[in-house]
Amino acid sequence: MARPALGRAGAAAGARGAGLGISGARGRARALRRGAVTGEAGEAGQEEVIRFLSDPATHGGAAVERVDTHISRLFLAGDRAWKLKRAIRANYLDFSTLDRRERSCRREIAVNRAAGDLYLGVVPVTREAEGLALGGPGAPVEWLVAMRRFDRSLELDRLCDAGRLTLPMVERLADEVAALHRAAPPAPGFGDIGDLRARIDQIAGALAGAGPGWRDAAGEWRGAARAALEPLAGLVARRRWLGRTRRCHGDLHLGNVVLLGERPVPFDAIEFDEAIASIDLLYDLALTLADLLTRGRRDLANALLSRYLGATRDHGGLPPLPLFLSMRGAVRAMAAASRGAAEEAERDLAFAARGLRQRAAPRLVALGGVSGSGKSTLARALAPRLAPLAGAVVIRSDVTRKRMMGARPEDRLPPAAYGPEADRKVLARIAWDARAALRAGTAVVLDATFLDPEARACLAAHARAEGVPFDGIWLDLPAAEAAARVERRTADASDATGEVVARQAARADPPAGWRVIAAGRPAGEVAAEAARILGAREG
Repeated sequence: MARPALGRAGAAAGARGAGLGISGARGRARALRRGAVTGEAGEAGQEEVIRFLSDPATHGGAAVERVDTHISRLFLAGDRAWKLKRAIRANYLDFSTLDRRERSCRREIAVNRAAGDLYLGVVPVTREAEGLALGGPGAPVEWLVAMRRFDRSLELDRLCDAGRLTLPMVERLADEVAALHRAAPPAPGFGDIGDLRARIDQIAGALAGAGPGWRDAAGEWRGAARAALEPLAGLVARRRWLGRTRRCHGDLHLGNVVLLGERPVPFDAIEFDEAIASIDLLYDLALTLADLLTRGRRDLANALLSRYLGATRDHGGLPPLPLFLSMRGAVRAMAAASRGAAEEAERDLAFAARGLRQRAAPRLVALGGVSGSGKSTLARALAPRLAPLAGAVVIRSDVTRKRMMGARPEDRLPPAAYGPEADRKVLARIAWDARAALRAGTAVVLDATFLDPEARACLAAHARAEGVPFDGIWLDLPAAEAAARVERRTADASDATGEVVARQAARADPPAGWRVIAAGRPAGEVAAEAARILGAREG
């Protein structure tokens, strides 16, 4: 059965209903303490419209399903979802007048352009001689956002909870978010260190007010978050100068992404407050990562982050990510506490606390071997175990090459893209990105053949220059078996063929000083041996 196009009935909706906790504008912390004005009288004036939209006759006889959230009422009929803004005023929004609701409806369409034809437009409810009508010529008495109705079981939070969210879906989501962020306009008036302090204060204030027993925990988290923020002041300023603070989605949790065909489509971007959505790009992504991590899917969170960084090359922005994840976890805790879900709130607050305590130790790990030897599979298995939170950053040479050529990772490139000069450029790019990530304080896993001794020497030299440990692991697999594996691949970033593997095998001598692992075994056994060699924590 079709379900509504809505996303604010989830965890983030609870956050807004409990006092938002994610605004970041300095004055909002004070407004939060003053409380919200709910505007019941305004909502009473919408009763006639609500009755009209609840009537199947308004929708050609189709049955109507009504869904109420804290800021909207949705009427689901046939293949349409009609969103009515509730006539309320709070410390973070004002829908109290018809003009304001119209502007908000139009803004919602504007900020959700990336959702394609999911949003159909703004439609008035008009007063006609015979009564109310949808989109009639009479005077508007209300304004609605018209959307296509979709199956809510395809929202990514539901797919994740059902065990149906896959690696390819997450990688496509990373590409979507990267494209969304590239297109987002800079927001230089937001996101300075003062805004981040106020955001932390607001989150803590909302958590403290969520119910008895949360005040001490909120105060403790606030102090730790403030302490984690202060050393980042210079980087925060630099990122604003570089244009990394942009008008983002603002509410990019998994419930606000739906799988339409093969495309994960973000929808329900924040429209009612620019301060909420005008944030650091990695703070926008942090909500998606936190959603995955608190659901126990560190593997998918690691894949999302690595793929996103491969598209954006924003490795230098990683130092604030633990704080951003902590802030997102604290918002989730506040939302859960506000609705009485104490166990969930404690889990999310524990996650927020870990984000401030745990730090990755920079290290460089290189995985080499012929194409088909299992390097990418091993990288995905190891990376979540080599660092806390979202794990080590994976940089794959095949993906880097495609990005350099302006292609999607799964697109095939012509043979000319694999000449010696192109190989040198790819090596330079992955070494540069690895160095940026190491300097940002995280662990890095490099996935490439590393057949060239000069390439291997370059990596070791980079590690020495950065003062970090270097480990090389060589996956040893007979050429015939590797060739059979690559011939079975579909939709992969590698363009290798059996012929390519044969040429590689002719010069694939295990490097001196690298640990050699027999790769013809099940992937789990290979990963377990590599983890022991590297001293990685249990998966």
